[in-house]
Amino acid sequence: MIPNNNQEVLSMLAEKLRKKNRGRNMVLLCAVAVGIVTLTLIFGTSAGKIQAEYTKAVRRAGSTASAVLENATEDQYRQICSLSYIKNAGKRVRAGRAESGEKKLGEISLLDQSAWEKIIRPAYTDLQGHYPKEKQEIMVSVKMLEDLGITEPTAGMKIQLTVVTGWQEKKEELFYLSGWYTSYTDSGSKAQQGYISEKKAAEWGIISEKNSEILICPSDRMSREEAEEQLYKDVKRTDTGQRITVTDPAFLTAVDQLTGSYEMAVLGVILILGGVWFLIHNILEISMIGDIRQFGLLYTIGTTKKQLRKICHRQMAGCMLVGSGLGVAFSVLLLFFGIPGLLGQEYLREYGGTKEFSVFRPEILIAAVGFTLLIIEAAIQKNMNRMIRLSCIESMHYTGKQNHSRKRRNTEKQKTEKQNARKRRKIPAELPLLAWRNVTRERAEFVLTVLSLFLGVETLLCTAVVTGGSDATNIYMQKPDFILAGDFCEEAKEGIISEPDEEALDPLVTDANTADLLWNNKTDDFAPDFAPISESVRKKILALKGVDQDRTECAEGAYMNVVISEKGWSPFSDEYFRVSAESSDEGETETDAERSDTEMERSGFPETVHILSEKEMDSLKEYAEEKNLSVDMASVEDGSGVLIYQEYGFTPEQKKMTEEVKGEPVSFCSSGSEYEKESAEIFTLNGYLDGRAKDFPELKLGWHGENMLFFLVSEKGFERLGIEKEIIYMEVNVKVGQEQKVKSAIRAILTEENQRRTDQGENGILLLCRSDLLKRMSDRIHGNQMILGSIGMMLLFAGLTNYFNVMIMGRYSRKQELDVMESIGMTKKQKRKMFFWEGNWYFLLVEVLVLTVGTGILWLVRLYMEKQAAYFRFQYPAGWLAGISLGMLGILAGSCCSFRRGEKVLCTQ
Repeated sequence: MIPNNNQEVLSMLAEKLRKKNRGRNMVLLCAVAVGIVTLTLIFGTSAGKIQAEYTKAVRRAGSTASAVLENATEDQYRQICSLSYIKNAGKRVRAGRAESGEKKLGEISLLDQSAWEKIIRPAYTDLQGHYPKEKQEIMVSVKMLEDLGITEPTAGMKIQLTVVTGWQEKKEELFYLSGWYTSYTDSGSKAQQGYISEKKAAEWGIISEKNSEILICPSDRMSREEAEEQLYKDVKRTDTGQRITVTDPAFLTAVDQLTGSYEMAVLGVILILGGVWFLIHNILEISMIGDIRQFGLLYTIGTTKKQLRKICHRQMAGCMLVGSGLGVAFSVLLLFFGIPGLLGQEYLREYGGTKEFSVFRPEILIAAVGFTLLIIEAAIQKNMNRMIRLSCIESMHYTGKQNHSRKRRNTEKQKTEKQNARKRRKIPAELPLLAWRNVTRERAEFVLTVLSLFLGVETLLCTAVVTGGSDATNIYMQKPDFILAGDFCEEAKEGIISEPDEEALDPLVTDANTADLLWNNKTDDFAPDFAPISESVRKKILALKGVDQDRTECAEGAYMNVVISEKGWSPFSDEYFRVSAESSDEGETETDAERSDTEMERSGFPETVHILSEKEMDSLKEYAEEKNLSVDMASVEDGSGVLIYQEYGFTPEQKKMTEEVKGEPVSFCSSGSEYEKESAEIFTLNGYLDGRAKDFPELKLGWHGENMLFFLVSEKGFERLGIEKEIIYMEVNVKVGQEQKVKSAIRAILTEENQRRTDQGENGILLLCRSDLLKRMSDRIHGNQMILGSIGMMLLFAGLTNYFNVMIMGRYSRKQELDVMESIGMTKKQKRKMFFWEGNWYFLLVEVLVLTVGTGILWLVRLYMEKQAAYFRFQYPAGWLAGISLGMLGILAGSCCSFRRGEKVLCTQ
């Protein structure tokens, strides 16, 4: 058989088929555009939000590094750089502290090239000048310049500074400004940074292991626990006390805030790609039945598979190109101008503005176009292969239904019963059954279509649950209405302490120690009997009208010096490990080491003795049992034992030591008093608790951080101390609608109390209001809601488009069938009802699946997300479900009302 290579004939056939399938091609054009916009908007917006949150986290931290190795050597630096899971690493040498008169300006450091360019530089904006190269050059932040009274800096201008190095050695230096930048770190908790050249550091003689640290950027996919474990395993440390401090990478945190985890993000990508695949595949699968009949005849008369593919491509080329063009145009408008324009200067306003926020990703747009066209090509190939397997007669009568060799056999009795039932049914009752037989004619395609619709709806609902539950508002809504805590002394505020981090999950995390809370209260020494929240203040607040006393909680305890054996303190003492190692090398006997371990050692300043409430005790017992911790909660509960809570971050050797020190004696004494072993109440150390653990239960501790220790005792245990309980921390909740009145009343009480304390030389009381936190974060929350809302709306639109295509394309593919039904007496009204019931069967089945299987899936998502994020709040997406249900019903009603117009189109074909 000689193939026909007439290109003009191929073009003519393609044009005829294009005109014949004009309706189908129009729907396909819209589907292509919707698919491209859906993929580009969802993935572009998600990537943009993750990048924006990453940028914000990096700028707040002042670094891209999530791990630091202290007292590092050059060999360790090279070793870390060679690790496969380390993205970047750099070296920093801390030179000292910069001062001007009595004012503390910030820290002075030296960075190598990698640390500056890859780790520190990305955290700054508005960089002017260059990193210092000459001996007297310096680069500082704009904030440091403002503290010096310089508002218009120029390159090369002179800056006189006092630099405190080493053991309070002061150096008067005249520097020349080589550059400046805008820093977004908290000026208190994260001191402002100034940078000097290597020549100046060498002149000062500060380049040593003692002052050096390695800034490390592990893989973005590694959690804090994974990175910490791997680094301790792979890096050979100089001694067992050398610490590696690790936090969660900023990028991983940003992903977790949006999706809960990388795994959930991957699942979301698969579901969204699957939804778009079904969106386009359903159109081609339903609409190409007629094309298969035509191509079968052409194939029989000698047209080759290659020529048939050309005909198919040519007739669809227009809708593919136009649809792709519209998709690209709308994507650019929405992502390049629309969303950033709607956000205005709200999102990231305090971290560089919206110029740093971009949701348009050209690579995502290109991938979306390629993926969409790939789906069309796959559908064409599938139908070409199907057509080739059919004979000429099979092609002419092809309806999409496969022939089955096994026939149904009915008894005469069953046939008679069906005939009688059919006779008893009236025409209105027959139409729903007829519609059911139509949609289930091909079971496999029917199931696939229902699953595709269910997948689209469920993806939307899961996205709404994950994004809504992870919304920043939930972080603050789970906080009490008011938080009261002791304020720090003025000396501490001028140093490392700052106002609470109001954007953090816990605003009371600090790098201070307990002494900073107690110093300078009435005397020049610690005042352990000082109560941050006095009893009179508590009574006044509880007496306020509108305060919900049942939901108002106080953390109680006392500030006391702690006396433990040297062995008991050993997990916190780096020197212990070094001395032990040296003693071992020198041949010191085990007996000698044991003798030194038994000596009792007193803490340098008071620590917090925290009384565990019943709720906290129960949660700790449950946590210890779940994690198989070897802590004796029974002895803590009966008052004979004590637990040490810390956020220090132990090395593996120190963790092992925490197991060995259990059972050591612990006692407490007031500051200023002498420890008397005979009269002191002796407790048993029952273990250490790591408060950094991801799922550690909540304890009402007030201020806490790596430099604070908490000794946890029961009510019975505290009674053994024989001292009065003090209120360390207070949470106040109010009744609905009373927040503003109570806020004004509490502020008045604290104003009076703080004035009295100021007059007496005492530290005041700090008040945090949830409404103020929400107001401060309103721009960020509003920006998040707009971004996540746009994702939800796009998924909703894609799901409704899929349903619309299923409804419409079913008509275009059944012209011959509809003509036959009309010829035997079916009216237009009956056709409309039949189409209504066909769409209604899809709608009802999808709703049943969503309310049964879908609800189960949402429950599993809830359980997973609650484990991933402590602040996650589940709320059933009833609004989104109602919206998509009403949309499907609207499409169903609209398609039936527009039946006459559709019938004209069918007739023209």
